[in-house]
Amino acid sequence: MKFNTPFEWFESSVNIALIGAGGSGSQALSALSKIDYSIKQLEHEGLNVTVFDPDTVSAANVGRQNFYPADIGQNKAVLLTHRANIFYGTNWKAHPVAFNPSEYDFRGFDIIICCVDKAQFRADLAKAGRDYYNAGFLLDMGNGSSTGQVIFGHLGKVCEGEIRLPNVFDYYPNLDGMKDDDTPSCSMQEALSKQDLFVNTGVVQPAMNLLWSLLRHGGLDHQGVYVDVRTGESSPINIMAA
Repeated sequence: MKFNTPFEWFESSVNIALIGAGGSGSQALSALSKIDYSIKQLEHEGLNVTVFDPDTVSAANVGRQNFYPADIGQNKAVLLTHRANIFYGTNWKAHPVAFNPSEYDFRGFDIIICCVDKAQFRADLAKAGRDYYNAGFLLDMGNGSSTGQVIFGHLGKVCEGEIRLPNVFDYYPNLDGMKDDDTPSCSMQEALSKQDLFVNTGVVQPAMNLLWSLLRHGGLDHQGVYVDVRTGESSPINIMAA
């Protein structure tokens, strides 16, 4: 089964909300900048990205995330968005706050990219959008210490006769109520004891490949990927209608 890119994505800019600018989000924003620049060279209108993250850069973030020692103390969303705008001439927006699913009309975004590592937030996000028609898509990235998954699916309902791609919550309803380890890492050594250095990279790359395929090749023949950076294994998630 193949999923075809919505036609309107080729007629105007694609509105994207990037939620989280940390381990995966900071790398995803860099990749989005490259995608935006590249598709504009192909006469596409490009991407319109809004970044949400309330956190500031800490010493434990440097090295594992796309930050430098001089960035410590600055808000992640504001810093990275400003950097992207300077480097690529975009006019993307940053909100140094947590994204609250109950406060946003999901129809304002074509794609919501979730890079938040809290299971309950991911469940709440998917649940908040499920009663909307034309709510756009959810590109979810989740990872553990060395494994992860990427799932691209519809956030809400679709009209009769259309294919609906299941989202991460359709695959993993047990995200609702799942407990996370919220203990902050006070040093890079402690952070690396919890996650391999390149696990976020291993998740972001296939996620951005999905987005690139949608915008460059007109669709998808799979809707996600499972990865294991220690074994090098990668398995596609085949398209299934919900």
